[in-house]
Amino acid sequence: MIQSLKNKYPEAKITLVGSFRGKKLIPYIDTIDVFFIIPKGNKYIQTLKVCLSLRKEGFDLAFSAKAAPQKLMNLALWLTGAKKRIAYTDNHWSSILINSPRLYKRNKNQHNALSILKIISPKFKEIPNNIYPRINAKQNSITNFKDKVNLILEPNCFNLFISISNNRKTSILTNDNLCQILNRLHKQHNNLHIIIFYIHDDIYQAQELKKLLNSTSEIVTNQGMGHFLCLLDMVDALFIGDGGLMHLAAALNKNQLVLFAKTPVEEWGPISNKAKLLMDNNDINNIPKDVINKELNLIMNRTINT
Repeated sequence: MIQSLKNKYPEAKITLVGSFRGKKLIPYIDTIDVFFIIPKGNKYIQTLKVCLSLRKEGFDLAFSAKAAPQKLMNLALWLTGAKKRIAYTDNHWSSILINSPRLYKRNKNQHNALSILKIISPKFKEIPNNIYPRINAKQNSITNFKDKVNLILEPNCFNLFISISNNRKTSILTNDNLCQILNRLHKQHNNLHIIIFYIHDDIYQAQELKKLLNSTSEIVTNQGMGHFLCLLDMVDALFIGDGGLMHLAAALNKNQLVLFAKTPVEEWGPISNKAKLLMDNNDINNIPKDVINKELNLIMNRTINT
């Protein structure tokens, strides 16, 4: 959405108001000019404080970045005092706060991002390649971590990033399945190096997996957003379950194999030409290992040859 607005209004100053949940990532979105974070706490009180403070900015346009009607969003846009307020609306009373409404109709086969783009213009039928979400990996706040990341990677090896942590339990491969898949891949590519990422108490699972792998590997955890984005940018490819990580990888334009379970791919798949998706309706551990191996080989061969 932000890149589309940049293209449509090249001289405009773009201000982003975001939730505290995105405060670590938002500073790395260099297509925005200014950002404000709504702090943790009572969401109505915090939204009131932040958005009222922005009235002095005299905004000409205020857009919702929600793919469906939301009463708090309607209130937030109205509080900014923007001359034109654009959002999806419904029959809730808060819709009267939006003076340029967009008719909302749920489409389960439509990507969430496309639904948001249609707030700017209902004429969008697909997401154009030139406005795919992107994170500029050349920012100093990312490249400053290259030396540290190089200590994790193996030169002259194919560095494959995996994550054993995911808040979706059906989107985590068991250590046994991971071991079988990765050891078979190592037989086919003896220069394979695995980056095992974990958060919180998953360190014990990471340590157990490392013992089972035949390839070289390195265990890493969160060391801040700049370091994490640098790591994702410098690995050769990712092999992960569906979740927020796949969107970061897509924004960095990385090759990735993503395993989906239950999450609707049509609505939430990564916006990328370099992502291969495999799916099971119940649990990613049900996806045949031969199919996974084939796709990992294709990704490795494609990455090596580019």
